[in-house]
Amino acid sequence: MKRRLSPLPFVVAMLLATASGCGGCGGGGANQGQPEPDAAFDSSGVLDVTMPMEAMTDAPASDGGGDGDGGLGMIPVSAGGTGAFGVVTVGGKQKLYLPTTRSNASGDSMIAVVDVGVPGNGIAGAPALITTIDLGQPFANTTAGDSSMVVAAATGSPDVWLIDPTTDTLVKHFTLDASFGQSSFSLGGGYVTGIAMDSANHRAILAVWNGFAVLDLQTQSITSVIQAPPSENFGFDSVHGLVYAPFYDCTYSINKSEGGSGVMPSACTTPRAPGDGGTVMTDGLSVIRLSDSTVFTYEDPNALDPTKPVGSEPDSAAADPMRQLVVVASEGSSYENVLDFSKASFDTASKTVTAPHEVVQNLPYMGIAVDPTSHVVFLEAEGSNMIAWMDLLSASQGDQGSVSGTMPDLPTSGTFANLGDPHGAAAATSIIGGKSVAFLADGRWQWVARIDLATLAALEQSDASVAATNAQIAAAVTYLDATTKE
Repeated sequence: MKRRLSPLPFVVAMLLATASGCGGCGGGGANQGQPEPDAAFDSSGVLDVTMPMEAMTDAPASDGGGDGDGGLGMIPVSAGGTGAFGVVTVGGKQKLYLPTTRSNASGDSMIAVVDVGVPGNGIAGAPALITTIDLGQPFANTTAGDSSMVVAAATGSPDVWLIDPTTDTLVKHFTLDASFGQSSFSLGGGYVTGIAMDSANHRAILAVWNGFAVLDLQTQSITSVIQAPPSENFGFDSVHGLVYAPFYDCTYSINKSEGGSGVMPSACTTPRAPGDGGTVMTDGLSVIRLSDSTVFTYEDPNALDPTKPVGSEPDSAAADPMRQLVVVASEGSSYENVLDFSKASFDTASKTVTAPHEVVQNLPYMGIAVDPTSHVVFLEAEGSNMIAWMDLLSASQGDQGSVSGTMPDLPTSGTFANLGDPHGAAAATSIIGGKSVAFLADGRWQWVARIDLATLAALEQSDASVAATNAQIAAAVTYLDATTKE
């Protein structure tokens, strides 16, 4: 039986800002104040899957007045997963912005800025707090950011905060207007359930009750809402400008600002089951093209259930923008979907999209984070100490291999507990030696775990599930104290 709980104070969305900076961020340029054209689409708006990989990388532009690559410039490559917090490299530090239910001495809510680049001391723990940012009231639950701005938002109230990551100071605090309602899912929902940074276009994408709100970071205001079924934990391809938004329980989302029983999102009845225009697709995946705000519905006539092509209760998504591989977790079916959007076919007339589809069975992990450098997937199970790893390229070819295990006990004693919805996982390239790492936040809001993904990868066996020992998992983990100054 499904439990429906009030929104919990969890964090969502993660953006990796590389040490080289944001490229397209900041003012200036001919397109200032306007979205830049998406280089991954041709003039007709069709996804250009022939675009050379080197054109999509986060390579430095020339030293001259213009871009050294014929106008493409630096397309910031973010790890587009369901990671639960903003991870930003700025000023020589790699910082994780952790909303917390802890109050400061004034009784205000705050964000802990954690130095996730400190060497640490393995599972013994090490101080890592840089500073805290006073938000006033209420508590924030979700963050994302790049080297120019960090965005925080609440699930239980319509509050949004903008933070300068260079000075770690509050820039602006505003509330969403009365047109915004709240989404509701099996263990989560609220006003804003996730954030992604579209750095090339100076904007943030907020998951809201009736789709996705676009926050212009130059005017610091909401400029539009893309109507779509609400998503609990969405993924973002920053290179191709595509939002991957799993959906279910759309009709539970509601706006009561006009009184009465409220109004549900108009997009709830838009997705239709393939071959049957009269049947609403209740559990599925929206693919949103930001260049023109078109919402496509994913279809797979060969899926286990074509009316639910990515399984029941698709809880979360993560994207590898370099390989255009997308992972979607099915909470109700306990498996991971791996979709190859480098071979996608978009039908603009029917607003549907198809793409090759593999299923990795028996992986009941809802939190997903993809590292776009090593092309691996890190997974965590809500509310437990269970984690897993899999190779994304192999999984896209049907390989069932994975490595799973449990997190070591905390330095302060007690069992590590993953966050629930929204999820507490992120993946990034570490400032320490360029390693691929994952980050997890413990439910007590004191400890952040940095996990060396190469250590987990070394345990892999081809096309087989590996249960790692406690000692093997512990060798990959560094605990960082988010409450004690470094």
